[in-house]
Amino acid sequence: MPELPEYMKKGEKQPDQVFSPDERLFRRVPPDFWDDGGINVDAIEFPDMSVTREKYGPPSAARWDRGNLVDWGVIEFDVKDIPSRIPFRGAVVYSMKPVHVPLKNNYPHSEVQIFESKWGQTDVSVRLEKKTMPGVPRRRGRSGGSCSVGSAG
Repeated sequence: MPELPEYMKKGEKQPDQVFSPDERLFRRVPPDFWDDGGINVDAIEFPDMSVTREKYGPPSAARWDRGNLVDWGVIEFDVKDIPSRIPFRGAVVYSMKPVHVPLKNNYPHSEVQIFESKWGQTDVSVRLEKKTMPGVPRRRGRSGGSCSVGSAG
């Protein structure tokens, strides 16, 4: 098993909330979420979708899971592609943004977080979290299968 790269270790480094619109974010995807060369919609998990920042690690950094390198595929998207404002039925407005949430052994770790505000009151928003949303599973089980489609090295 390869050793955890230095760039993954948080150490004394602080969170960096400055994201460039062109910065790429990476997300690891288990083999059972690939179908016919694409990904299953279940690979996109909200709220608080875990991603890895390009600014602090390569695509393969997304494959580190609790100190282990898993053989999963990696997808990518740009920060500018995250919807910033989603009006819903004239009652609420959802907004999404990347937030750098470094972990002890995963400094590049970030989340795409979702916020909700009342229509016409978008200056006041509440962060939506799984623990406050009944019926939303906490976390999908982890498996260590192999994946060759889109696998990042």
